[in-house]
Amino acid sequence: MSPKEGIYTYTIDAYLTDFRGKATLPMLGGFLLQAATRHAEERNFGYSFMTDQQRAWVLMRMTIELSEYPRNDTTIKLHTWVSDINKLFSERCFAFEDQEGNYIGYARSMWASIDLETRRPTNILDLQRMVELKSDRVCPIPSAAKIPSIKDVEFTTSFTVKYSDIDINEHLNSMKYIEHFIDVFPLEMFQEKEIKTFEINYIAEGQYGTTLDILQSKTELNKSVLEMKHHDKTICLARVTWQ
Repeated sequence: MSPKEGIYTYTIDAYLTDFRGKATLPMLGGFLLQAATRHAEERNFGYSFMTDQQRAWVLMRMTIELSEYPRNDTTIKLHTWVSDINKLFSERCFAFEDQEGNYIGYARSMWASIDLETRRPTNILDLQRMVELKSDRVCPIPSAAKIPSIKDVEFTTSFTVKYSDIDINEHLNSMKYIEHFIDVFPLEMFQEKEIKTFEINYIAEGQYGTTLDILQSKTELNKSVLEMKHHDKTICLARVTWQ
């Protein structure tokens, strides 16, 4: 294994699966964040190091593309590596490998470093040890792109951010955005199709106690754009492609 790349094994237990016995998208997203955290901590640019410098990593965008979903009582290996880095953003890639050694999906994520006090971006290129770990491994899916705000929307649902939604910063947990987004789709869609690609742009923090609306626009066949808003303020955008 290259020292620039981390490989971590996860078991798909029953509580991580849906009614079909397949891992859910939020659960797989949780594995991505765990792998990213472990990889960064092991190479000394993770949570502990950043906190000592009054900084924090913030997830800005992510794309997950899967050809199939791992099933209950199987294991997967999750590969992760830093593919690009500049002053404002770091790109981290992932590859899902099933227990037969087949690659069943990939993900790309974009991260910013912020000052914990001012909440403003800091220069990532200052993190010399991270720059040295940039990998040449190629990820076969496109980089996480900006999702434009939607028009011709229809209201689908709203929810209030509660205890089980929030993270250590008392804001809406990164995977909870995904969970609330995919819950707008009826069960019948999951019986007939799979989410092939899920793209998300994190724009603002969902605050504890606030009520957030979810709007949907069907841009084309098998593709929807979702927007999470607090009054007139956009909190998050997602694009879902089914197959």
